[in-house]
Amino acid sequence: MAEPGSTIAPSYDPAKAVFYGQLVNAAYAMYDDHPTNPTPPPPQPPKTLPGNYRFVAWVQMRDFIFESGDWTFYGLIAQNPSGANDYVLAIRGTSDPTEWWDDLTSMVPWPLEGFGGDVGYGFYRIYQTMRIVYPLKELAPAAAAPAGQGESLEAAGTFADQVAEAVRRDATENQPAQSGAALKSVTVAAHSLGGALATLYVADNSRTKKVTTPLLCTLASPRVGDYTFATTFDALGIPSWRIVNELDLVPKLPIFPFWHIQTEHIYNSGSSTVWSLECWHSIDTYLNLLDPKQPLLRSCVWPPPKVAAAVPLRAQARPARVTAAPTAAAGQEVTIAAPAGTTVNITIKVG
Repeated sequence: MAEPGSTIAPSYDPAKAVFYGQLVNAAYAMYDDHPTNPTPPPPQPPKTLPGNYRFVAWVQMRDFIFESGDWTFYGLIAQNPSGANDYVLAIRGTSDPTEWWDDLTSMVPWPLEGFGGDVGYGFYRIYQTMRIVYPLKELAPAAAAPAGQGESLEAAGTFADQVAEAVRRDATENQPAQSGAALKSVTVAAHSLGGALATLYVADNSRTKKVTTPLLCTLASPRVGDYTFATTFDALGIPSWRIVNELDLVPKLPIFPFWHIQTEHIYNSGSSTVWSLECWHSIDTYLNLLDPKQPLLRSCVWPPPKVAAAVPLRAQARPARVTAAPTAAAGQEVTIAAPAGTTVNITIKVG
């Protein structure tokens, strides 16, 4: 069996990774536009989700520090217009100090019952709160659900069970002629903390296999569990692209005894972005590393280099200060001190 975190991966496609990352970025944009709305509207025409994917349902989580914490929008399910049974689950990452606290508590190992091994306590607790909210039938497909409304699918069971129920409903309501009894496919994409939650979803779904998981694509994911969890997860045989910026600190956490799952693809933004924790970790930086045509955050764009003069470097140095030469007779040669290692001969003709 390959070691956890092996750098050998089959069928890795950076272009597809960019696309899935763009779906995650769409979730970020929905949250940024409506940070207090747990059911924000998806992009409105003429804008659409990447690839003209169709919005299906909202992903929500509840912070576990305070039991009365509000529901927060954390991702989406979208359907591939070219495949009746092809869906994507996209989960965003950390956006505020409270969620960073959840990250820090993940350094405590916690047993993942029914799977094997320990996972980060914070990751586990957040995953337990996650739910799918399905749009009300009377809402237009692109509308936001009124605050506190929309149908929660928590009755279906775990978060993985809820994802399966959401895609089943969508296929039945929107594609009855094509859906049939075919098993639904849900590709999973995520950034940062979302990468840990996405990994737990895949592990959860592997126990019931209500939907297939053709791929897990994470950007800047932290370590999720210990060695036993990592080896158990890798043994599932589900393709996993774990994309890492070498300068980013988040993929280096939590520390031992946590291990990474397969399969690592390393990049380095050292020569393309401003050196800062934010720029190293930003999803825009990751997309730019995969495809330089993807825009960076304005604050992360590396300042353009100054144009150097087209002369030898030594010649660009400030010249030594030269004092006036004493009066000399006609044709007399005078030696004047010049830059170190150089003698300048000047002939002064008097009269």
